[in-house]
Amino acid sequence: MNKVLMVGFASIVLLIAGCAQKDVSVSDSGVTHEEIQNNIAEAPPTPEPQTQEEKIPSGTVIGSIYFDFDKFNIKSDMQNIIDESAQKIKDNDMNVLIEGNTDEFGSDEYNYALGTKRALSVKSALVIKGISKDKIRVISFGESKPICQEKTKECYQKNRRADIKLVK
Repeated sequence: MNKVLMVGFASIVLLIAGCAQKDVSVSDSGVTHEEIQNNIAEAPPTPEPQTQEEKIPSGTVIGSIYFDFDKFNIKSDMQNIIDESAQKIKDNDMNVLIEGNTDEFGSDEYNYALGTKRALSVKSALVIKGISKDKIRVISFGESKPICQEKTKECYQKNRRADIKLVK
């Protein structure tokens, strides 16, 4: 037991001695504080942190494809929206819900079928752009979700669409 106490005491003494400060003498070298400040090398500027592109929240419509009356083929002027949407889908690695919509003309059944055909056309276009068909779901709302309710030609055109939505 005495040996253990002696070893412990010796360890404490060595620990305290190792932590003691040494006297350091500072001599006046004749250099002014201003000269020291001028000779200090400036640190290189800190690079700004690279910001990752903001991820798009689930449920966001990233593109809308508009169709002519009673049609489900994608017009050439809508191709850039397909391209941009495909890139956003790849960048965000999420699933896709394509919502087919129609104007109010025609029966509910006919508009539901037309909305489905519009959504499937957009799905095919995205698959051609490299999006896996397994990541894409389609739904038709027919005429039940208009974004414009006025009785004008322009308003009806806005409702003939397929919305491309990112989902988890």
